[in-house]
Amino acid sequence: MRSEAPVPTVGQVVAVVDAQLGSGLLRCLGPGCGGRLARWGFGVERVVVGLGGGIGRVRPRRALCAGCGVSRVLLPDSMLRRRQYGVEVIWAGLLAAARGRPWNQVAAELGVPYTTVREWLRRFARRADRVHAWLCGLLPRLVDDPVWPAGTASAAGHVLAVLGALHQQMPARWPLVAALSPGQLAARLSRCGLLAPCWPPGAVNTSSPVT
Repeated sequence: MRSEAPVPTVGQVVAVVDAQLGSGLLRCLGPGCGGRLARWGFGVERVVVGLGGGIGRVRPRRALCAGCGVSRVLLPDSMLRRRQYGVEVIWAGLLAAARGRPWNQVAAELGVPYTTVREWLRRFARRADRVHAWLCGLLPRLVDDPVWPAGTASAAGHVLAVLGALHQQMPARWPLVAALSPGQLAARLSRCGLLAPCWPPGAVNTSSPVT
């Protein structure tokens, strides 16, 4: 049985990104670019609500590409774009709903307004087929001899099952994944865009998918 590694804190993740930018390790994922990313100030400070209602403040790094000249805000994998609630809160809501829990009960248990949870679930359900197809394309590219998950009763359940398979099987090639929660892995692969307006989120660098 694989032991669970401690999940990095927001501060640790931001510090790692800062060190990687300083060392020139991060590359632009813009179409046909691949230029080196360098530090270029910070994004706007954001309030993030975690599990249990804990509130934190995050000021993510902004990076500038030496190739295309485009600047980007690099969100930590504890966040999703355009969402005030942390990825673990949203992930818990998606899992509970996929297991058949009524969305109003899920909202009450998470301490999140029911209208917010309803919007998460509707957005996720509308794109579930496309997300599932995207993940099915990634699984054989990121895992050697992948074991495909069993089918589920819903399209959203299919998505979460494939993400679970990636989380369990990717550490054989990328040990770093063992230190991530399933929600954080989903955030990294989707560039924090799992619930963002546009889908798909863009190309995944399969040579270094979780850097």
